[in-house]
Amino acid sequence: MAQSNQQEEFDVRYCRHDQTILCDDRCFYRRILAVIGKKYTLNILRILVRVESARFSTLAKGVGGSPKTLTDRLNELVDLGILNREAYAEIPPRVEYSLNDMGRDLAPVLDAIRDWTLKWWSHHMPPQG
Repeated sequence: MAQSNQQEEFDVRYCRHDQTILCDDRCFYRRILAVIGKKYTLNILRILVRVESARFSTLAKGVGGSPKTLTDRLNELVDLGILNREAYAEIPPRVEYSLNDMGRDLAPVLDAIRDWTLKWWSHHMPPQG
């Protein structure tokens, strides 16, 4: 009976995407980290915060690594509504990516991660060379 009363005291919510798990603050963090924590995502966002739009080739140079993984990540960010993808009917084909309102709202988050890293974590990072 104590369990039932205790459950009534709290607003118990289940995740909208999976009704078998409770949704709490960690759930929200897990969801955003599942997106921005993927390979290349932070670099893509960092580049697009600095420039208005960028072609795939510009992003590939800035991010480095596998073109397939970069393509997958860009498509995912477009599907999630974080990026816009504009394809131009030109030869050779030209595609540009830009942040939309949702993506631009991530800029302060990226700034906060950078500032925290510089303040607290920079001594743990190996020198670049």
